[in-house]
Amino acid sequence: MRSQITPRSIRHLVAADGYMALNMNTRAVAELEKTDDLGPLEGPRRLLLGLALKRSGEEESAIPHLEQAARLMPTPVRRFAWSELVSCYRSMGNDELADLAETLGGDTEFELRIALPFSELNITSTERAVELN
Repeated sequence: MRSQITPRSIRHLVAADGYMALNMNTRAVAELEKTDDLGPLEGPRRLLLGLALKRSGEEESAIPHLEQAARLMPTPVRRFAWSELVSCYRSMGNDELADLAETLGGDTEFELRIALPFSELNITSTERAVELN
C-alpha cells in the first residue's frame, strides 16, 4: 500500500501543532481528523491527536491515539506518550494501567514541536503575543 503523505497532509500536521501552541486544541483535532493513515508520519499524527484530545478534556478519546503513538514512535517519544497516558488512565479509574504507564514513561521532559518559524506558519504578531502570555 502506498503512503498517504502529501503536502496537504504535512500542512495539516503543522497547522495542528500551531493550534496546540496557541491552546486551540479543538482546532488542532479538526486539522488532524482531515488526514488518514500517514504511513511513517502516523506516529506523530497519533501523538498530536492524543495530546489535543487530552488537553481538550477528552482523556478517554485520547487513550487509543496515545497508545498507538507509544507503539509507533522511537524510544524518547514513546516514553513521553506513556507518561501522557498516566493521567488518562487515572481519570478512567484504571490505576493499574496508570502505574504501568508511569513505569514505561519514566522521568521524561520531552516536548514535541515542529520547528518552523512563525512566519512560515502564518501566525500574526497578535497570535504570537497570546502564546507568549
